[in-house]
Amino acid sequence: ASGEADQSSSVARILRSIGCQVEEGSKVTFNGITVTSGPDCVLKPSFAACATEFKKKFPNPSAVKISGRSSLVLSGQGLTIESLDLDGAVVIECEEGASGVIRNLSVKNKGWWKQPDASSDVEIIRMRGYDMRRLETEKIVFKKDGSIDGNYSMETTPKESA
Repeated sequence: ASGEADQSSSVARILRSIGCQVEEGSKVTFNGITVTSGPDCVLKPSFAACATEFKKKFPNPSAVKISGRSSLVLSGQGLTIESLDLDGAVVIECEEGASGVIRNLSVKNKGWWKQPDASSDVEIIRMRGYDMRRLETEKIVFKKDGSIDGNYSMETTPKESA
């Protein structure tokens, strides 16, 4: 539990350092180890391989808000997050060769929950002390052919004035 919590916490700290509004999660204990649970921010290497790339991937960081209970998973080199209000769980992918911009996206759902489980038959769950329950997830995929899977449309976002 502590390794995963440390990784997510590090990403959240970097996002805060560039100006994103990232709340801190609550303290929880799994297998006798107390950690800050959330937000769970997973930025795959295909999205940003190092912290210096974050400013380019979040060009308007003050327009990015992530609640302390949220789960955010981002992948794909062509993906940029301009504005996001997240209170729950979202997975955003950008296929290789595709490009996508998240603008004015607001996600509020049940999200993911860490259910304590120290006696699972599954070793990784037993070691961590919890099982991740994915109650509700918004998923958006920018496809190489220009289409978008999921509940998001570039046409519904406000147009920039010329």
